[in-house]
Amino acid sequence: MLHPEIIGHVQVILAMCIVGSSVAVGKVVSVEVPVFLASFIRFAVALLFIVPLNRMLAGSLRLPPRKVALLLGAQAFFGIFLFSVCLLLGLKRTAAVNAGVIFGMLPAVNALLSVWLLHEKLNQRYAIGIGLSVLGAVLLELRSADGGGFGVGVVGMLLILCAVFCEAMFSVIGKLSGLSLPAVTVTCWVILIGVALFMPGALYEAASFDFRSISPKLWWLLAYYGVVVTVIGFSLFYAGLSKISAVAAGVHMAFVPLSAMAIAVLILGEAFGLIDALSLSLLLVLAALFVIGLKPESPAQSLIEKPLAFLKEWQKWLNKNQ
Repeated sequence: MLHPEIIGHVQVILAMCIVGSSVAVGKVVSVEVPVFLASFIRFAVALLFIVPLNRMLAGSLRLPPRKVALLLGAQAFFGIFLFSVCLLLGLKRTAAVNAGVIFGMLPAVNALLSVWLLHEKLNQRYAIGIGLSVLGAVLLELRSADGGGFGVGVVGMLLILCAVFCEAMFSVIGKLSGLSLPAVTVTCWVILIGVALFMPGALYEAASFDFRSISPKLWWLLAYYGVVVTVIGFSLFYAGLSKISAVAAGVHMAFVPLSAMAIAVLILGEAFGLIDALSLSLLLVLAALFVIGLKPESPAQSLIEKPLAFLKEWQKWLNKNQ
């Protein structure tokens, strides 16, 4: 039997890979369908699956306590409503690969919010791991378009930055709201709230939209967006987050830009260059995950901590003998 914490890490990693795929899917969807209408269809499809799934796994959906309900509302507002709007509007103004540059900042933003709002400790190992994961993801995306990774419009950049902040808030608030309810129930509630938030804008856009223009391929992408990204992705994330800290989950957010880049290049055919940058970046991200996963008694970790401890003692000795 695997340790629950290991299972939690795997669940969050899979969830982050799925989130990364939504960047590429969102790029295609944002071109053909208005933002609010596309998001409403996504979450309406998700709702059709998550309600019976919740009934099967957790029983009838009941109103949560008032405090939990407020947290779920805040999480849906940041992680579903604002994130979707900012991401889709931002992707209208920049390539999916370029958006990954900014998404490389997710681990750092999540760590800062976790320390600030959850009062979690950012120890030496997590600081090193987060730094490596951010560096790896940014280098990977920086080289993705032949050195043009930062060539995005100011408005698009700000929108993607807002999406990054909202995704981090989604993670941090989820640590608070997800502990008292099953993962599938939390997912059900945030999707239900998301449908309500998008409905007014979707009705306005639907009045002038020609639904016949949606190709079968796009319907499949909307279905993927609703079932895989929303139902499966959210459920995996909540399940994993209940087993590990928000800071640890933040490190795995490095997989968002990595998977977004891979799908943008392989499926959307966006430009990519410099294989050596890819190798270096992957090594940095793997190193980040290795550092985070080390246990205090691990011999490998002592190779990191002993030199640092020696430097601290040496500094104390210098200060003492000055």
